[in-house]
Amino acid sequence: MIGVFEVKDRLGERLVLILKGYPCSWGKCIFCPFAIEQSTNIKEIIEVNRSIVKKALKLIESKGYMRVAVFNGSSFHELPYDSIEKLAPIAEGRVFEVEERPEYVTKDSVKFIYSSYLPTKLIIRVGFEVFDESLRNDYLRKGIPDSEVLRLSNLRNALREEGMHAEIWSYVLFGIKGVPEKAVVESVRKFKELLDGVIAVRYHKYLPSHPEERPVSEKLRKVLEANADLMDWGGEEWTIVGK
Repeated sequence: MIGVFEVKDRLGERLVLILKGYPCSWGKCIFCPFAIEQSTNIKEIIEVNRSIVKKALKLIESKGYMRVAVFNGSSFHELPYDSIEKLAPIAEGRVFEVEERPEYVTKDSVKFIYSSYLPTKLIIRVGFEVFDESLRNDYLRKGIPDSEVLRLSNLRNALREEGMHAEIWSYVLFGIKGVPEKAVVESVRKFKELLDGVIAVRYHKYLPSHPEERPVSEKLRKVLEANADLMDWGGEEWTIVGK
């Protein structure tokens, strides 16, 4: 799903850039398919990403998008510097979203993005997936302790005190075997309390080694639709390149 996508949903009209990146430094999550799209060839990564950014700039110029999200199947700070540098005109003066593992989210790293890109708002999405630490780490193998959830909650308060319009949102994964619906509901509630927003993502099995999908009850659907800031049900648009 590498490329530029024009999206209209409850967050409004926006551009989503899916860049090519290096393999994730963690790379142990049991459900993630994005390693299929990643590369260790820096020349390939730079060339692909320059092409994507060029297309995005044309769409911004012609259609005036004021919200842009950039993802690369790992963390924003794991992109080559060339790609990070080329994104500056896309972010400036717009709501700008990136995705990070929590270890990359510090006061200094947020200041770097904010001062380099000058967005009207910076949103950092973090894949906590579920609030229950045992499910998150023993089952999903996220490698993220509860202390990181609390650290980022405190960090977003500190950023506000320094006048930065920066927010931290969490992904919550649902429809995956092994994560009960009650844990999904608790996750949405807790992350809404501790952070700034929640993106509920419907799990899809891409590889034979991945966990099975499970049906989503009407009760859970209604809770998520009412409480999540964004619902991502997936679909053909998000086909993984190379699968």
